[in-house]
Amino acid sequence: MVPLRCGGMGVSQAIIVDSRAVRDAAGELVHEGNRVPDIVTLDPLRWVVGWRAGTSDPLDATPTDQGSIRYARTTDGGRTWTKGTLATATSTHRYHYVIFFRDKSVLYAVVGRISVAEDREGTEVDGFPVRMTMKRSLDAGVTWSDFPIEVRVPDNTRGVVVAGKPVLHDGVWVIPYWRQGSGVSQAGVLRSTDLRLWESGALAVPPAGIGIEEPQVVSRGDTLVMVTRALVRTARPEDRDAYYRRNAAYSATATSTDGGLTWSPMTLDPELPNYYVKTFYSRAADGRELAIYNTLAGPFAGPSESRPDRYREVLHYKTRRPGEPWQPGRLFADGPRLTKKAARGWDVYPSGDEFAPGRYAVVWEHNQINIKVAVLDLDHDDLPQNLAPGPWTLDPGARRDATGIHLRSTNATPVRATTPLAAGCDFTVEFRGRVLDDSALDPQTGSGVSLGTKVCNGARRLMLTIQRGGVWTMRKGSTTWERVHPVASPLDETTWKVTTDSAGVARLYRNGADTGTTWIIQDSGEAPALTHWVTGTKGGNTAEAHILWTTLTPTTPPLP
Repeated sequence: MVPLRCGGMGVSQAIIVDSRAVRDAAGELVHEGNRVPDIVTLDPLRWVVGWRAGTSDPLDATPTDQGSIRYARTTDGGRTWTKGTLATATSTHRYHYVIFFRDKSVLYAVVGRISVAEDREGTEVDGFPVRMTMKRSLDAGVTWSDFPIEVRVPDNTRGVVVAGKPVLHDGVWVIPYWRQGSGVSQAGVLRSTDLRLWESGALAVPPAGIGIEEPQVVSRGDTLVMVTRALVRTARPEDRDAYYRRNAAYSATATSTDGGLTWSPMTLDPELPNYYVKTFYSRAADGRELAIYNTLAGPFAGPSESRPDRYREVLHYKTRRPGEPWQPGRLFADGPRLTKKAARGWDVYPSGDEFAPGRYAVVWEHNQINIKVAVLDLDHDDLPQNLAPGPWTLDPGARRDATGIHLRSTNATPVRATTPLAAGCDFTVEFRGRVLDDSALDPQTGSGVSLGTKVCNGARRLMLTIQRGGVWTMRKGSTTWERVHPVASPLDETTWKVTTDSAGVARLYRNGADTGTTWIIQDSGEAPALTHWVTGTKGGNTAEAHILWTTLTPTTPPLP
């Protein structure tokens, strides 16, 4: 696997803020403990980062989503860091989350405190219920003191769980939070005019069969917009596992025009993928909206090594200007695998803060070992119009001339033409070609491909082949070819196009017309490239194709 380094040009080189983690002799993590970091900025040079440190004792069997809260501050834009502990875990209290925000020059930390005596399971602390507390710094994060608050939320088994940034909306501070609601987890906002008394507005009603967690909220003029992760509810956990292995998944969203006192019914947003893991959602000073999200996550059962390839490994981001559609999703981070088991290669739990117009300091955790920070510049995130500029690498049996690419395989050896990708993003591939000698496709082995097209962007993989019997593909969660569209005249010269979106949904077009055929493409860490190929069979059933031209471009945003 060759990880992409960057997608749009707006992502800087990542800085490692901290890498403290307990590892065994083989280098594996002793505990799979999520860090869930956060960041606040005062200006382009002064930043404060916080994260959940978890247990530091290899013999401590404490569950993972709790511990002390560590922090680090920089005065030189991330070149050097001074570290400390914001909240220390004890035998009576541990901590679940930290979220920072700034009111002029004063910094605040929203800290979730767990009381061991309130453990809802009765045998060990699982992180809930959690109580919201706050700390304050008057010296840019050098020192912190308790900031007494009152939080008026009905008792529930989750307590008050915060994962998103507070925002100032129409003179009222609002903090997005979630708790156990009517049979499911639900989300809303806490409201305050003095930062000391926090009262809950209404909880948004989730879509049917969906639980809501980890809300983010932005202020869009007179409207609050809430974006949450959404958990598909199933009767059995194994059914939920199977669902996330096969399907696209989306954030749930709602709006409020009265500051969070009431909400519109929540709906799933097809432009904002979410696989049951935190999406960072923000609105810049000029009105541009930003989402940073994982391309694959989800509540998968079993040990870490049994989870799907690319699980929580790739972060993408996308932006939208006011009144315009979302731009294509593009790569934000995909670091190397530092372990083989727990949290292998994870880039997950992003959060950010705008320190200058259109410029964000973004923090996330890598492999549950490194706390990383990079600068995302929304003004320098353009993608190339041509994602596959060449040159082509040709296998024996392939040739290229003025009429295009010619591929011929007389046995079960693939004959390919391949070109690398210039950037990783949502893509559209279009080509005009013809099957000259059709072969018999074996859906299990892949032999008999008559006119194959593969696009890998580092996170996902499109697999497509044109056969006498129709158009075949490999869906998400499968390694077997499946026919998805019949073809009336399969050997005619034809223009084919496939668009893919941020959730991995592919749509097929033929000669400019939408066929109505859609599917979810595979998650894959294969090296980013565009490939055309043919494969005959062992019995000598030749496969031959001619590709006149091919284009690979970022997916054009749909019209609003």
